[in-house]
Amino acid sequence: MILHNIFLPVIIATSLLFAAAVVFFEHKNPATSLTWVLVLLFLPVIGIIAYLFLGTGFKINKKKRYKLKAINDRLYNKYILKHLNIADSFKFMAAHSGVARLVTYLNNGCGGVYTQGNSARVFTSGADFYPRLMDDLAAARSHIHMLFFIFRADGIGRRMAAILEEKARQGVEVRFIYDSLGSRVVGTPPIFQNMRAAGARVLGFSPVFSNLGSHLRLNYRNHRKITVIDGQIGYIGGMNIGDEYLGQDKKLRPWRDTHLRLTGPAVWFLQERFLMDWAYTSDLERPGDDQVGQYFPEPLGQGRLGTQIISSGPDTSDDCRLKSGLIAQISAAQKNVFIQTPYFAPDESFMDALRIAAQSGVDARLMIPGLGDHWIAQMATLGYAREAVKFGLRVFLYQGFIHSKTVVSDSLVTSIGTTNLTNRSFVLDFEANAFIYDRDFGRENERIFLEDQSNCLEINLAWFEMKGRASRAAYNFARLFAPLM
Repeated sequence: MILHNIFLPVIIATSLLFAAAVVFFEHKNPATSLTWVLVLLFLPVIGIIAYLFLGTGFKINKKKRYKLKAINDRLYNKYILKHLNIADSFKFMAAHSGVARLVTYLNNGCGGVYTQGNSARVFTSGADFYPRLMDDLAAARSHIHMLFFIFRADGIGRRMAAILEEKARQGVEVRFIYDSLGSRVVGTPPIFQNMRAAGARVLGFSPVFSNLGSHLRLNYRNHRKITVIDGQIGYIGGMNIGDEYLGQDKKLRPWRDTHLRLTGPAVWFLQERFLMDWAYTSDLERPGDDQVGQYFPEPLGQGRLGTQIISSGPDTSDDCRLKSGLIAQISAAQKNVFIQTPYFAPDESFMDALRIAAQSGVDARLMIPGLGDHWIAQMATLGYAREAVKFGLRVFLYQGFIHSKTVVSDSLVTSIGTTNLTNRSFVLDFEANAFIYDRDFGRENERIFLEDQSNCLEINLAWFEMKGRASRAAYNFARLFAPLM
């Protein structure tokens, strides 16, 4: 009882202090701030612990942490624009294309330089994606750069690691970044020790347990999935390295995902993104000026696709580049927009874009998982889907787990990448998407969506009403945490 009388006032005072800091010093989105204040006031012990690890904190060292990285960003971008002469292709696109306004906005507002002459192949399963990736890795002659949010030491992970070890022994430069939280890595697992012993450079992005003094939190994760081989072949999309992406998770079958293989000048911007993330992860190591050229060789092949690579994260002054880019794509749609996402908990501005599209006659459709990998995320997704159904968005439940992050509009513009439609992806995590402009490519991805739709249940307000009050209460409860997702 004495301890209770001592600690209770301390806990309450600490919660009030944290809540006051959120309101007066954080400069968060108001919805996020309100969520944290409610958690801190009504669940003080849990709230304090959660805030220390999941809150963006008091921005203790964000400026220091990313200032020099931003300098490297500008150096690489300047090098590419100077040596590869691609600025004129943006001008051509802006002058001649029917999507000039979208391209112009993604260039001016989101930092995505437009390139022409690209080729792309879409993979919709790990069974197709991994063999092609491993073939490209095995053929590498100069360098392999890989970044994955999740890398598991399971069957596919060991096969991938064996190839990287062999290439490193052959003298190919191998650099590999894994996210320490996403891969659930503490210390250095044997699979990474073996890769290093073979000569590969392997680094964990933002270790959670070795850097507590500078950032006691689990935010600012690198959610990107990027591979660049010899500066000429690039991969980006939703698939990490793990057996579940082969459909081997018994609880989440079938598993549907989307990944992209790119060739052409757009690969330079995947390379740029990797090198900047490497610079940060390796304490600002970057190649000398005499080495940079080898990472940006002449493009492989002659394609026809126009492409912009858009990335965003907490290291940019405008955190929401990808959110605003996707809003711009949805807003530019005149006929249809088809969206796939595993998690759907967007902010009000994104919901407004969907509402305007649906109510202006655009055929707007959203596909979400019928099976969720996280209960609260699935309940929040359904809660937002219920709201979207009310204003006319057609919503489809995939009969399995869909991890694909794609937006296809007007059979012309396709966005494929790593970005979930949540506050975490928009603001707290490092993400990257490829925006591709081509009628045939757009139709291919529209066809993929419609094929997936045949494995879906379309849900409406009657479906939600059948779920009963308990389910609706769960949706509303989960939505309280949506600004933190």
